[in-house]
Amino acid sequence: MNEPKKAADAVGAKSEHKVSPGLLGAPPAASKPAAPARVGQTPEAPQAGGPQKTTKVTLDQALAGALKQYGAGRLDVAERICNQIISVSPRVAMAHNLLGAIHIARGEVAAAVKSFQRAVSLDPNNAQFHANLGETERQRGKLREAGIALRRAVELNPQSAQAFNNLGIVAFDRRDFAEAVDHYRHAIALNTAYPEAQNNLGNALRMLGENDAALEAYQEALLIRENYPEAYNNLATVLREQGQMTEAEHAYRKAIELKPGYMDAYNNLAILLGEEDRLDEALRTLGQALEVNPRAISTLNLVGRTQLKKGNYSQAEQACRLAIKIAPDNPESYSTLGEVYNSADRFTDAIAAYEAALARKPDLWETLNLYGVCLKSVGRMDEAREAFRKSLEFNPDGLGCYNNLADLESFGPDNKHFQTMKRIIGEAANPMDERYTPLHFALGKAYDDVGEYEKAIEYYIAGATLKRARLDYDEAETFAFFDAIQETFTKEFLENPPFQGDASQVPVFIVGMPRTGSSLIEQIIASHPQAFGAGEIKEFNRRLGALRGRFPGLPKYPKLALRMSSDHYRLVADGYLSSVRALAPSADRITDKLLTNYYFVGLLHVMFPKAKFIQTRRNPVDACLSCYSKLFHDDMPHSYDFGELGRYYRKYADLMAHWEAVLPPGTMTTVVYEEVVSDVERNARDLIDFIGLPWDEACLAFHESARPVKTASVVQVRRPVYTTSVERWRRYGPAVQPLIESLGFQS
Repeated sequence: MNEPKKAADAVGAKSEHKVSPGLLGAPPAASKPAAPARVGQTPEAPQAGGPQKTTKVTLDQALAGALKQYGAGRLDVAERICNQIISVSPRVAMAHNLLGAIHIARGEVAAAVKSFQRAVSLDPNNAQFHANLGETERQRGKLREAGIALRRAVELNPQSAQAFNNLGIVAFDRRDFAEAVDHYRHAIALNTAYPEAQNNLGNALRMLGENDAALEAYQEALLIRENYPEAYNNLATVLREQGQMTEAEHAYRKAIELKPGYMDAYNNLAILLGEEDRLDEALRTLGQALEVNPRAISTLNLVGRTQLKKGNYSQAEQACRLAIKIAPDNPESYSTLGEVYNSADRFTDAIAAYEAALARKPDLWETLNLYGVCLKSVGRMDEAREAFRKSLEFNPDGLGCYNNLADLESFGPDNKHFQTMKRIIGEAANPMDERYTPLHFALGKAYDDVGEYEKAIEYYIAGATLKRARLDYDEAETFAFFDAIQETFTKEFLENPPFQGDASQVPVFIVGMPRTGSSLIEQIIASHPQAFGAGEIKEFNRRLGALRGRFPGLPKYPKLALRMSSDHYRLVADGYLSSVRALAPSADRITDKLLTNYYFVGLLHVMFPKAKFIQTRRNPVDACLSCYSKLFHDDMPHSYDFGELGRYYRKYADLMAHWEAVLPPGTMTTVVYEEVVSDVERNARDLIDFIGLPWDEACLAFHESARPVKTASVVQVRRPVYTTSVERWRRYGPAVQPLIESLGFQS
């Protein structure tokens, strides 16, 4: 299934837009009465000369005193002095400016804006006042107003590096990263020792995909300021994206060492550990973060996602529920909860959670994307399409969403999303940057739809090449695993098993390569009133993992089967059957369509000797090409190179031939996709007879079933049978020749 993945830095890796304290506050305290000092500037020394007016001296002294109190953090005292000044002389612009800085220090942004606006109205030629107003407008999300104020600030003072830095922040927040880069570089040209601007420059370059330049900017920031945790955090994120995990981990840990309460760095380190499947370490890191701040919402949500990755649905839900209890209006928590429910196949709950998130923040483009995937699973195709389109309205650069939409869209030459995809890839500085992977697959589908097959296969190849570069696949190790399975599960072993087995006929295992009609077969069976389609459940593999966790002396599969005692077999069999039974207590047959159960056919037969196995098969070139042109949610590392894919298929076919040879007659049947689509009723009747159920006409109306489907074929199983995919490979001509050769065929 091509579900979108959350961006790697979706939790915690925030751009650190450091604002120099000189902009809004923390001025040096005046040691003696001085001329009025603008907030952020050193008070000027008193001018030599004649006597000054008593009122002026009094105001100057009062302002200096207010600045001193503000600099010392005594905000209430500073505010009282400012208000006294304003009550006596309402047109003292500096008092209003300082009052705005005091409001900012308290987080009172709206009040700060009013004070800075008053200061600007009283002294419209003061660049610092405009700069303060602009940064404060940015903080409350008024980017247009912020830009106007900051541009006026640099007009009045073209030498203000801080104002150019903050103009860059405004452009960054508008997602105009190229403009942000220009402003940051201008700030750095004015002040070469400006670590915040270097750090911000790195963030903008990273968003433009210029990771090498971003690394250089972060390193410049660290040259200027050695102990700069935010720069270490951001540097680590780029290193992580480049696959330099050891270096990235070191940088995250350095950020935490420098700033022990740095929640973003804890979260990002946990993300890295999770990407390396070091999930227990990730959870320990998140636990350390929660010791610092037990109410950290983003950290609790990340706990939920990490527990979800471990398959611990209950713990994941608990973390999300705690986050919601702490902050009932936080949309991220509802969105994460939706992911948990969706993964647990609780689709109704998932949809409700996503809708709760969107009710609180309708422009959550990632949530809209996930919501669309969930709607697609339950057959609400029009609503799913609308969710994807809305997601792209809010974020046209959401590249993964184009790939999800492509499954539902019938592209024509003038389709606006097709045109946008072409524009994005055409304007890309490096179209073969890995972040464009989903866009290549979506463009392949679009060009397929308009009949430009040569371009379609070019984009599929580009996407597959990018995906393959990110995957760790050892072909020799994989093939040795296949060989070990056959060596373990001999005919003799299956005829004299170490376990008597459970006599249940409930389980029906559908196995095979992806894109071979397995979803169609399950849909036919699940349409029978006495059957239930459980979909791609990973319960059996989970039970084997739990067994090895409980008994660490047991080896990995397949040698595991030779060392398991009868009690071990019973634990796994009973646990699996009880879990599956709970999905549909009254069903006579329950299908498990986790295709890679073909690894476990022998072991499953030992545990459930009366269970049936259905292998789905399709023209090997069409099957492999269909896999190749899909960006799978679960990594199938052999699927993104024609040579590796063809060789894997042959090894898979050898294993299936082995199972057919060693299993008792009547245990396994093979259903051929091309035969099913040419005569649905005959094949459906044979299939229902094979699993031991009486025929029911509902099995022919499978496309009308409302049951949820979570596979890459979710769209196809909602339609009546069609034959347009038969011999699809011939459309692409010589481009698929490497696949044909690796399969050992003659074209």
